[in-house]
Amino acid sequence: MKKLFSILIVLSIGLHAYGQVTLPDRYHTYDEIKTEFDSLQMLYPDYVFVDSIGVTKTDSLPIWAVKLSDNAAVDEDEPAVLYVGQCHAEEVLGVEVTMYMINEILSHMYQTPYGIWLSELEIWFIPSINPEGLQVVMDGWDVSFRKTKRDNNLNGIFDFVPGPGEDIDGVDPNRNYSFNWVHGDTLYHQGGEERYDYYRGPYPFSEGGTTAVKKLAQEQQFLFSINWHSSRTGNFSEKVFYSWEWNGVKRSPDFDFNKTIGETVAALIMKEDGTGYYEPSPSRGRKGNAQDWFYTTHGTVQLLIECGTENLQPNPVLVDDTCERCKAGAYWLMNRTLGYQTNAALLTGHITDAQTGLPLQAEVIINDHDAMYFEPRTSDELYGRYWRLLSPGTYSVTFRKKGYRDTTYTNVTINNSAWTTKNVELEPLNMHTVNGSLHTNGTLLSGEIRLNNSYYADTLAISGYFSVQYYEGTYEATVISQGFVPKLISITIEDSMVALDCNLQTEVRIFEEDWEDGLVNWNVAGEWCLDENAHISNYALHDNDNVQFYNNNVQSSISSTSSINLNGVDPDVVLKFWHIYHTEWYNDNCFVDISENNQNWMNLATYSGCISDWQEVIIPLAEYVDKHIFLRFRFESDFSLNDPGWYIDDVMIVSSQGNGIDVPPVKPQYILYHNQPNPFRFITFFPYEIKNPASKDAQLSIYNMKGQLIRTYSLYEQNSMISWDGKNSRGKELGTGLYFYQLTVDTQVIDTKKCLFIK
Repeated sequence: MKKLFSILIVLSIGLHAYGQVTLPDRYHTYDEIKTEFDSLQMLYPDYVFVDSIGVTKTDSLPIWAVKLSDNAAVDEDEPAVLYVGQCHAEEVLGVEVTMYMINEILSHMYQTPYGIWLSELEIWFIPSINPEGLQVVMDGWDVSFRKTKRDNNLNGIFDFVPGPGEDIDGVDPNRNYSFNWVHGDTLYHQGGEERYDYYRGPYPFSEGGTTAVKKLAQEQQFLFSINWHSSRTGNFSEKVFYSWEWNGVKRSPDFDFNKTIGETVAALIMKEDGTGYYEPSPSRGRKGNAQDWFYTTHGTVQLLIECGTENLQPNPVLVDDTCERCKAGAYWLMNRTLGYQTNAALLTGHITDAQTGLPLQAEVIINDHDAMYFEPRTSDELYGRYWRLLSPGTYSVTFRKKGYRDTTYTNVTINNSAWTTKNVELEPLNMHTVNGSLHTNGTLLSGEIRLNNSYYADTLAISGYFSVQYYEGTYEATVISQGFVPKLISITIEDSMVALDCNLQTEVRIFEEDWEDGLVNWNVAGEWCLDENAHISNYALHDNDNVQFYNNNVQSSISSTSSINLNGVDPDVVLKFWHIYHTEWYNDNCFVDISENNQNWMNLATYSGCISDWQEVIIPLAEYVDKHIFLRFRFESDFSLNDPGWYIDDVMIVSSQGNGIDVPPVKPQYILYHNQPNPFRFITFFPYEIKNPASKDAQLSIYNMKGQLIRTYSLYEQNSMISWDGKNSRGKELGTGLYFYQLTVDTQVIDTKKCLFIK
């Protein structure tokens, strides 16, 4: 690794194969992009709207976007398309393609079809979402630099090495989107072709450019988009990628439609040597890329187009030639959006409140083309307008918003000749009062009611005598207060006032497992292990002992060695545990099983997909009263694709009566648990236990990486937690970085752990 000052010394003695190479003036610098935008806005004030949609994280450079439309400064009720130029620093052709298109559209605004596009569309361009990287390239520091300039090693210096790879600083923006981000390259465990060049970042959307794109996409809900790239190796040159076909067989729900769009655009862009046209292909990798995020989050068909050849920065004549050839595919997407001289299959309309007529931001679900990994795809907030790209056919469509009745239309016909318009009025649900009391035999308690109606889940905080408002309907409810047996009930909220008497009973622990003593009480089949990603204590159960992901074709289980005696328990008996899981949706599954003889098993619950925060599960066991049972956690994966897996912690069976378990083994006198959440942005919590009333001086201290003391808390309670907001003792917010927290009792260091603060 070489620091900037040492690089300049090396360059000065002649080792400059890559560094200090200046690109031709034909290429736009960062400042030239903004200058040209300002000039165009002055020339075409009604048609050009320039906006700073965000800033970079390291140098705080504004990320500039421009919207072209006939009333550009106003957010109109029109479909929107997006063209993103440069993502990777060295791939500057994308900047030129977008700038070329902007100028050509404006200079032909009175001609067809340019005038039609400006009249009927909102056309967005972001020439560079990585202006920091663009400056590294255009200033001649390193024309092969790929990433942003994030200071990964927190030394305050931009660490890079001229030439591909070895750049310890920076993040690959096209590995930084949230969907499948977990599969991107980590900083010190690289899987890319050059070391460090494909680093995914410390967390999804850690970079200013990707955050800006996320915000703009949420506001505009683009129908189509192109993300321009260039292939460094040439292996992917002159290709058009669409979403997705993993392992050659696992396809996106709209694969056929996406494939048609990708093939059409590819067939319109001629290769540089004139021998044919760009090659269409589904995306194969799961690494936090933009096009798959756009599709799963908003239903946007975004194409990744590798323009040009491995000659990433060709001469000016070839730049213009590439722009001229690439524009044909990009322009067709605008025609396809409008159905102008091409297919027009599209579903659109407005969603409004049936009583007020006001627009609603509601979810639009194309049944049979939905997936559990989709984010809610909604109408826009300003107009209630929705747009859904579909192939010709007949569909069932559901419109949904919390607080309103679902509305489903069957036999919605989509054809190629014109847009299909379906305006929807959603009926609001009435709000009713739920009165009640939360207590234990008359002694008032604090807790919560978890409501679930299979579509939505809500948690209502309640305390003592309570009165809450909620939407009419029937809900499965769980009433919870710490230390008491949860109560599972069905609630119907209707015209009459609902009265709930929530009388909870003190829990008797029939069975308990927190994994702190290992797996000695379990029969293990497979790779089950202990992991420090725990709910509260030091360890959780994890389905595999791999570093990152479980294997394919796994059938593993872990079952209780001894039977659990439910003789004499009350019918309120429940199984409780906390878990996190991240598996391949639908195909890789987590099972909770129960047996009376350790041979014949009954499934209690199945989980698949992704929840990233610890979630409590409560399963009733009333039918097993007066029986002996065995518990089993089971995991199965199919032949391809893998994910981080399943984490399980704090397993209990509790009832209001029964034979409670013996007092658990005495834990160490002093325990410092892992902070939650970690990493954190705003606040984190440090749980601890001090089981020694004679202790005179207990402290939790926080240090930076240099060993400097940041903040100290005196600990008084024996079992509690400390919250930290990322500020020092004087209230000043600290910078992003790794920090250490240490528990000391009577000047003795008990434990030290680390946490990551992210601004």
